Amino acid sequence: LLGVQIDAPINSGNSGGPAFSSQGECVGVAFQSLKAEDAENIGYVIPAAVVEHFLTDVDRNGKYTGFPALGIEWQRLESPFLRESLGMKPKQKGVLVRRVEPTGACAEYLQAGDVIMSFDGVHVANDGTVPFRKKEHERISFSYLISCKYNGETARLEVLRSGEGGRARKLTVDVSLGGLVRPVPVHIKGQLPSYFIVGGLVFTRVTVPYLRSEYGKEYEYD
Repeated sequence: LLGVQIDAPINSGNSGGPAFSSQGECVGVAFQSLKAEDAENIGYVIPAAVVEHFLTDVDRNGKYTGFPALGIEWQRLESPFLRESLGMKPKQKGVLVRRVEPTGACAEYLQAGDVIMSFDGVHVANDGTVPFRKKEHERISFSYLISCKYNGETARLEVLRSGEGGRARKLTVDVSLGGLVRPVPVHIKGQLPSYFIVGGLVFTRVTVPYLRSEYGKEYEYD
């Protein structure tokens, strides 16, 4: 997701407040600061675009459903030799799909070894970037385009797939976007955890909040 770096300190208890531009416009919400020995007065703001996405999502669905994800791991294709080995022509650009999540939105459409060349008509460069704010000299990771969509919407991908004999062919796939289906739930939505007692043993469902409460700072979720 987008994040804006500012040169104003954000101390404990200050997060959640609005951040204003020099014109008096609210540009985001202050949410964290950088704690480092060699850095001072570095804070980060949640941009207004991300806040608007959250509010629109709640308005559409009656609840927050999150940001969509393709559910893939990708690799840059800046090496001309790697692009040649994938059957790409000199003027073709894109990123290599290294892995596809079985529960992701692209599980039925993409496979490892595919090259994503465009997302909704926006061409993806070999370093995985796309034009930002309609300016060619400003570029951002193409994952920004995914975060601009909503769960349930469709995205059109132009893909290059290697075939028999090393020949590559172009494919156009329409992917219905959604969040990843995780075996271990990330949230319990404010409810009390369920449990079952038998023979002196207590059983409960494994969730991220439970693991965090059990292991504290030693637990990291990815």
